Parts: sequence; C-alpha cells; structure tokens
Amino acid sequence: MNNSLLENESIGKLFFKFALPGVIGMLIVSIQTMIDGIFVSRAIGPLGLAAINLTMPYIQIVQSVAIMIIIGGAVLAGIALGENNYKKYLNIQNLTLWLYIIAILTIDIVSLIFKKQLITFLGATPELYSYVNSYLTYMIIFTIFYVSPIFTETFIRLLGKPNLVFISGSICFLGNIILDYVFIYKFNWGIEGAAIATCIANLLGTLTLIKEFKFVIPKFSISIIKNIFYNGSSEMLTVISSAITTFIFNQIILKYIGQIGISAFTIIFYINSLVTITLYGISQALQPIISYNIGAKNFYKIKKTLNISLITGGVIGISTFFISNIFSDELIGIFARNNKDLFSLGKEALFFFAFAYIFSFVSIIASSFHTAIEKPLESVFLAWMRSLVFIILPLFFLSKFFGQKGIWLATPTGEFLSMILSLYLIKNSLKKLENCLKK
Repeated sequence: MNNSLLENESIGKLFFKFALPGVIGMLIVSIQTMIDGIFVSRAIGPLGLAAINLTMPYIQIVQSVAIMIIIGGAVLAGIALGENNYKKYLNIQNLTLWLYIIAILTIDIVSLIFKKQLITFLGATPELYSYVNSYLTYMIIFTIFYVSPIFTETFIRLLGKPNLVFISGSICFLGNIILDYVFIYKFNWGIEGAAIATCIANLLGTLTLIKEFKFVIPKFSISIIKNIFYNGSSEMLTVISSAITTFIFNQIILKYIGQIGISAFTIIFYINSLVTITLYGISQALQPIISYNIGAKNFYKIKKTLNISLITGGVIGISTFFISNIFSDELIGIFARNNKDLFSLGKEALFFFAFAYIFSFVSIIASSFHTAIEKPLESVFLAWMRSLVFIILPLFFLSKFFGQKGIWLATPTGEFLSMILSLYLIKNSLKKLENCLKK
C-alpha cells in the first residue's frame, strides 16, 4: 500500500502519475476493441460490424453492473485508506469482488436462458441474426473474463500503483491482436473468434495483477453493501443510459438509413470510444485522489485535482476534434477501404459527430467527481440527462427534420446541453463540500 504517494506528492505530479498510465492502459483496451472491428470488417464485412454494434447495448448493461459494484466499492475503499484504516479497506475490496462475481454470473445464466428473445429485442434482422447469435453467445459465456480488468485495474490504481494498469492494458492489447489473428484467420472461427479473443486477452491482463491483491473472506455488511450500490449507482446509470441510447440510435438508423448505417455507426462508435475512454481515464485518475482527500479533509487538494482534470480533458477534447477532421479519410478507411458507400457515409457521420468532443469532457469528469465525493444522486441525474434526455430528444427531433444528418448531430447537441448542466452542478457541489469539510 502506498499512502505516502497520496499524502505527500504534489497534486499536479500525483494526478498525472495516476492519469497517464491509466489513460494509456484504457486507451490500449479501447484500441483492442477497434482491433476486433478491423479484423471483423476485413474478414467478414459490414454485416459483421453491424452485428457487433447490435450487441453493444447488452454488453454495456452488463458492464454497468460491474462498474456500479466496483466503483462504488472503490470509493468506500479509498476513503478507508484516507482514514489509514487498512483492515476496513481490505474487507471492502474483497466484499466488492464477491458481489461483482455473483452479479455477473447471475446475469450470464439468465441471458443464456433467454438468449433468443434477447437477440430479437436487440433488433437483429434475419440477415444479421446468425452473426449476432454467434458473437453474443461467446460474450455471455466469457463475460466474467471480459469485465475482470475493471476490478483489478480500479483497485490497483487505488493502491497507488497506476503503472501496473499500463502493463495490464498492454497485455490485453497484444493478446487480443495475436488471438484475433489466430482465431479469425488461422482457425476460421469468424465473428465467434473475435469475441473469444477479446475475453481471453482481458483475462490475461487481469492475471498479471492478481499477485498484487490480498484475498480474505469478507464480512458481509448490509450497510456497506448498500453504500457500495448507492455510490456506484451513478456510474451504472451512466453506462445503462449509453446502452439505451445506442439501442435507440440503432433502431432509428435502421429506419432512415438501413444496415449500412449501422455499420457506419459502428465505425463512429470505435473512434468515439478512443476519445471517451481517454476522458474516462482522466476522470478515474481524480477518484482515488479526491476520495483520499475527503478522508483527510483537504479541500484545497480536491479543488486543484478537479481543475487539473478539466483543463486536461479540454485539451484532449479540442485536439481530438481537429484530428478527427484532418485525418477523417484515414480513420474511416481503416474499416471501410473496400466499400465506397460505407466510406462516404462514415466520413459524413464523423464530421458532424466530432463536434461532441469539444463539450463531452466536462460531463464525464463531473460525473466521476460527484461519485468520488459521495454524491451519487447528482451524478445519476447528470448521467441520465446527458445520455438520455439531452440526446434522445434531439435525436428524434433532428432526424425527423434533417434525416441522417440530424442523427449525427444529436450527440453534439446533447453534449453541449450536458456541459452547461455539469458546470452548474460542479459549482454547487464544491461550495457545499468546502463548508462540510470545515466543520
């Protein structure tokens, strides 16, 4: 355990010690997902890309449950470390692990029982059904492996060892490239190979961090479990909201554009995930620092951490906006080099969608900030407004009047509205937190 790092390091250096390895590690994981898309698009084609995107709402919901439990537990564990109570920390860490495993296995069993109904609900057309079935089946079977890095990397970062997150992410990345090539091209496993490769690669990354943990049988406490779910609920609803939004996007795209629209949206999803995951890496870097300083009652460090996060997020968001416009041909061409219709549609979608990057960093950081200061209600409200209300309403309105251009403009519109709400919530929460810590 490295409390001296959290206690004595300057906030600027400390933030980037947590952020850089975390961002790089998470970026590697995100690129890993893109690698799946590249292999699938070239070996299977647009139908394979579309099938993966149709499964995304389900995968996001499963991830949301894991994130709720793990982030909720990490907040309480971070506060325990700030109070120098390692025994309490250890109990929370292991209780979080048990809850996470039980929840994921329960979801897996139910999903396998109702798999046919699930595939139909996700919107698979007769042409896409077999592809969705193949991919989803193995993602369900190996879900526990797929989401396991969320637990190990979150708690390793909390222990003041962010460099290990980079190592874990690198193993996931390299493992996925090798396994994708072997399973898809050498074994001819098709889209099933992509799912299996991703899950096994994530397991390998998890196993590299296992030796850093101390495992004990936890004391099950209703009050602690309640707080874990409560504190992590905002993170869960953030992902669930994204899943619902993805689902609705898919249905509207099928209505106005068709299956090639789903393929184009999948390409945008991959590119967007690079930006989003980087911003989440920044936001997660602030969580252990802020949680620790709440326990230590140091408001100055909390505020400075937040300011550094927002400045860093802004630089990333604005830079990405220009990069995605300058190199749009190269980015879209990675997935659609042999399909002119998909290339043209993907390029149009990216042009409009990229405006979201100018605003989205504020909401992502604001959500993690409110989780870290144990204000999940504010975080839930923000997540709900950002991922649902502020995007779904523009999506229906703009698509009706502007067609496919309106579909791509819905997200930038929603992110702008979310930014305004986020800044208001941050200002109020900082004022209340300062008064609370002075008592």
